[in-house]
Amino acid sequence: MWTLRYLSMGLLAGFCLLGSSRAAWFRKPSADIYIAPNGNDTWSGALPKPKDGDGPVATIARAQELVRARRLSQAGPITVLLRGGTYRISEPLTFGPADSGSRAAPITWAAYPGEKPIVSGGRVLQGWTETEDGLWALNVPEVASGEWFFWQLFVDGQRRRRCREPDEGYFRSEGPFIPRPARRSKEWGNPECRIGFFFKDGDLQAWKDMDNGTGVVSQSWTASVHWIDTIDEAKHELRFTKGSGWPMGYWEKNQRYYIENVRAALDEPGEWYLNRHTGLCLYKPRKGERIESFAPIAPVADQLLRVEGDSDAGLPAEGLVFQGLSFQHGAFVLPYDQRHDGQAAISLTGAIYTKGTVNCRFEDIEVAHVGTYAVWFAAGTRDTTLIRSELHDLGAGGVKIGETRSEQTEATACRNNLVDNCFIHDGGHIAKAGIGVWIGRSNYHTVSRNEICDFDYSGGSIGWSWGYAPSSANHNVFEYNHIHHIGNGVLSDMGGIYCLGKSPGTVLRGNVMHDIASYSYGGWGLYTDEGSSDIVMEKNVVYNTKSGGFHQHYGRDNIVRHNILAFAREGQIIRSREEKHLSFTVEKNIVIFDNGLPLGKNYNNGNYAFDNNLYWDVTGEPFLFAGYDLEEWREEGNDANSLVADPKFRNARKFDFRLSPGSPAHLLGIEPLQNFSKVGLYGPSWWTRKPKGAVHRPLDASMKPAKGGKTSRRNPKLIAEDCEGVDVGAKISFAGTSGEEKGASIRVVPNPAGEGKCLKFQDADDLEREWQPHLSGSLMWRKGAVRASLDVLMTSGGHFWHEWRDRASPYGVGPNLRFKDGKLNTGSTELCSYPMDTWMHVEIRCPIGDDAKGVFELALTVAGKEPRTFKDVPFGKAGWQRLESIVWVSNATVTSEFYLDNLRYERVPLAELGE
Repeated sequence: MWTLRYLSMGLLAGFCLLGSSRAAWFRKPSADIYIAPNGNDTWSGALPKPKDGDGPVATIARAQELVRARRLSQAGPITVLLRGGTYRISEPLTFGPADSGSRAAPITWAAYPGEKPIVSGGRVLQGWTETEDGLWALNVPEVASGEWFFWQLFVDGQRRRRCREPDEGYFRSEGPFIPRPARRSKEWGNPECRIGFFFKDGDLQAWKDMDNGTGVVSQSWTASVHWIDTIDEAKHELRFTKGSGWPMGYWEKNQRYYIENVRAALDEPGEWYLNRHTGLCLYKPRKGERIESFAPIAPVADQLLRVEGDSDAGLPAEGLVFQGLSFQHGAFVLPYDQRHDGQAAISLTGAIYTKGTVNCRFEDIEVAHVGTYAVWFAAGTRDTTLIRSELHDLGAGGVKIGETRSEQTEATACRNNLVDNCFIHDGGHIAKAGIGVWIGRSNYHTVSRNEICDFDYSGGSIGWSWGYAPSSANHNVFEYNHIHHIGNGVLSDMGGIYCLGKSPGTVLRGNVMHDIASYSYGGWGLYTDEGSSDIVMEKNVVYNTKSGGFHQHYGRDNIVRHNILAFAREGQIIRSREEKHLSFTVEKNIVIFDNGLPLGKNYNNGNYAFDNNLYWDVTGEPFLFAGYDLEEWREEGNDANSLVADPKFRNARKFDFRLSPGSPAHLLGIEPLQNFSKVGLYGPSWWTRKPKGAVHRPLDASMKPAKGGKTSRRNPKLIAEDCEGVDVGAKISFAGTSGEEKGASIRVVPNPAGEGKCLKFQDADDLEREWQPHLSGSLMWRKGAVRASLDVLMTSGGHFWHEWRDRASPYGVGPNLRFKDGKLNTGSTELCSYPMDTWMHVEIRCPIGDDAKGVFELALTVAGKEPRTFKDVPFGKAGWQRLESIVWVSNATVTSEFYLDNLRYERVPLAELGE
């Protein structure tokens, strides 16, 4: 077979042939068969142009017949050259075992030197007439008969926008039919929660052609595309023919959407409209366009080239080379009773599709103006390469490799394929979740030296298994790619490179990723999502992301090393879920920022490893590590040998991350990427300069701002509140307030039994949750001891519940108190009675961390009385050690109130506990 090493050598030889010319693969045009638009299928195909009654054939299909015949008598390589011009097809070109060559004797289909042959799946629409209102009109009988419908129109090589409302931005729904159902609930399975939503007054009308229109609805990491069924203006209901994958309004109650292809929306130059019932196509011309020469192209075929063998029968399609060809105008197809939805736009095919294909090569090709992915290497595709090719103006993504399920047999395994030195850009025009390069449950692929940009979802994706189930995704390599301008504020929950599920042997190396922006949460660089395990991320440079340089949702034993993580607008290294195994190891990285946020949240259980890293805030301000100062962070077992120091980049503010002499990174053994010429496209200058001409998409105006601000959450040794500095009617600031509804509240009020002010907990009838309203505060106290005190005044019917918790799942409980009906309890144990409408002083003393003994000490002093002390009061849950959350809860089920004042919680050395 053609190994990757063999192919790399072939590339070098190819570049020697190219020399300084971008046009020629051969110094002298020489082929066995020629094809030309002005050819004739009755000719021999032996000549490059007509001469003396002979010449090139006219169609690729005829050339295939000649190649098959020649193979019967010719054992060597066969070359077919296509002259420049357009070859129109209505069905995909199909190559199979009968068209195959071999590694030693390939069958090559290539462009004639200096010319550009285009295989077009589109039809030219001609014969337009002008209407009274200045539109251009064309009746398309095949549309009226139901034989054809097209979602795309291309004018002079440019995609024209379907008419839409609003013209820019989005409408906002008024909410779903069923508000955010709980998973696995009865409502979750109710089709009503997905079929549509309420719209705001004035946004939509019951257009006569409403069933001709479609809606594009933003979810989180997808945007579903639906045909409109009905619009009820009186009820403000928009209903689709097929529901979405996620319930409407699940990710955002007033979700974004827009409407396409209703006649009333045709109001902007360059827009067009197609009536699926009458076949009438309307176009609003742009300035300078002339109807006499207007000849737009509408796609007919969704696939343009199929290379397909029979893997199970041992009959692959093999030894085929496609070189210098342009494949254009592929259709997007969506039946009226269906919808498009789903992560990564995974249901869509590729304009070029391979299955059961071995040792094939696609080189210097172009795929453009299509409604799906550009290329799909499907099941059974092996040792096949896509090299130095441009994929752009795509309805979905660039390249799909493999399948969504694990390999069924060894014969159908998709394995050992290469995508190298390709410019993959400008995707997601229809299916916004399309990805630059997607690898499913497949293995031993290499994605290298590509330029990937301008997608509304992730740049790369590896794996397709949620959680820790076995998967055939392993040993895949993403290296030295330039991935940028991803997300653009349109979708959420994305990565420059996104990983999913177990993937041993997978390496993300030397990639440069930047300008990654999500709509709401999740604009990350390196992203290990659910169950991602055994992945190495090394020598990557990630900067200017919205949400983080590296983020792990949950996973196991991932390694993050020798990376530069810079200038995320939120934290640089993010961890979403704590688990009982080692999440990841972060070592020998340079982490540089300007917002005091080297880390995000959820660094509580210690199941992670940090060391030999270099941290620096370019503002020079001090910063914390997930709430700890460096000394405390080290006491937790982290970054024992790491440094806080200027890494001495040449110009970090301008994203020049080359290290200057004397950088402290060298002292730590950090070896970041420094040879940036190894990243992205390579070869002749006409090729490497191509990305410089790309116009990047602006950030979506609806994008939500990044969270985090300039300072990290503090980890103080003391929190206290006496309410005297807080206005009456205001909330307190040292803890979060929740559940203020239906008359329930937690606000500062005048002291009902004395001078000054205090905090009133007002409960109410008929609240949805018994434990509302409540206060909650976050801490990270894990060693030493805590000395706490607060004043309590209970009234009839009031129920005050107070707990110290950790953040385990389920959470553990240490000291806990309940004041109810004149009785003070801890757990199920009654400690004493207390009077109503009288201030009481409560003191709690408790060792924490390794010194915790499973018990605490409590003292209660009623005003005017002697203290009552209770020693060795059991924790709520044996084994609790860490004070990471404090809650103050009104747990009554009726209208009632109680009051707190002089709250004070202090972390002290164990030796001071008794003072």
